[in-house]
Amino acid sequence: VTITGTVRILETWPYTLAPPETAAIMPVVPGPVFALQDRLVNGQPATGSFFVDKGGIYQFKMVILGKEPGRWHVHPGIAVKGTGTLVGPGEWVTVQPSTAQFAFPVTLLNGQTINLNTYGGQFVWWWSFAGFLLGVAWMLYWTLTKRTVTNLAVTSQLPVNDDAPDIGLITPRDHIWMNVLAGLTLVMLVVGWTYATVQYPVRWPQQTDWFAPRFISSGEQMAEVHSNGATYDDATDTLLMHVQVKNLLGSALTVKQFIIAMATFVNGGEQEQAKAGPRDFVGPLEVEPNGPIAAGETKELTLKITSKIFSDERLIPLHDPQQFIAGLLRFENAQGGQQMVTLRTSVIPTQFRSQYLP
Repeated sequence: VTITGTVRILETWPYTLAPPETAAIMPVVPGPVFALQDRLVNGQPATGSFFVDKGGIYQFKMVILGKEPGRWHVHPGIAVKGTGTLVGPGEWVTVQPSTAQFAFPVTLLNGQTINLNTYGGQFVWWWSFAGFLLGVAWMLYWTLTKRTVTNLAVTSQLPVNDDAPDIGLITPRDHIWMNVLAGLTLVMLVVGWTYATVQYPVRWPQQTDWFAPRFISSGEQMAEVHSNGATYDDATDTLLMHVQVKNLLGSALTVKQFIIAMATFVNGGEQEQAKAGPRDFVGPLEVEPNGPIAAGETKELTLKITSKIFSDERLIPLHDPQQFIAGLLRFENAQGGQQMVTLRTSVIPTQFRSQYLP
């Protein structure tokens, strides 16, 4: 499965959050049902996180392999250090069963090819299980047979650092068995160090590759946009935005889309909406007056969006102390050129759904 898309960190990043500095783009899936095979950010291989900036545009491509048969919901996501993971629109992906066992071949620097899906799995499982048994033995010894638990009312009256061997709290026999468990733990460590040294004589520290992706322009400057406020009707999930748009080009341009978070609203028909993204995260955009903005013209526009996405994804901050939204307006001219312009506007609620305390 190949996942492609574009994410832009808006200049309106909240001041209440730490500034974005590093981030990682990843598939968001329900558990280890896929394996990430390849990832590119702005055309560069991205093995891990990378440096980001406000206003930065990051085009990504991820290739994932289906491991477990089933129907899974797959999202792209960007994890920003200090903030968390912001999830993009998702699609249902069906992984069909196969008679062949899943394999993920990887060629190492020494030329050896391994199956990353099973490599070292048995050793890790049995070695962890051996350590688990030691821990269980220690726990059961002190909880099932000792008076520290069964007679807590008595032992709580003893002075600190008193073994109380006269009442059988901690006896010399207990010291012997604890020394045995500690010795077995030490033996496991020595055996593990020896095995790693002999089995893997060439060892590298875990590598990282932080980089700054290549710059991508948002397009030729076509328009200036100023907000004149917005209203939101919670009862009907309707957002009305009043904007002033000035055409800076020598040719006409048109408002094509408004993008907010993972949702895209399209000024066009069903075919154009189908190209904008997953169906569950795409809706219609009504522009009034709808039509091209002439060269050099300044026009007052009203953008109307009615969609359940607002309430389902909680895109309108009705319960926040500052009710602002921000998104991207996509403009396009007759020659196919386009520009994404950031729009930030305050939102005034006009009607609320009824809510009752439990």
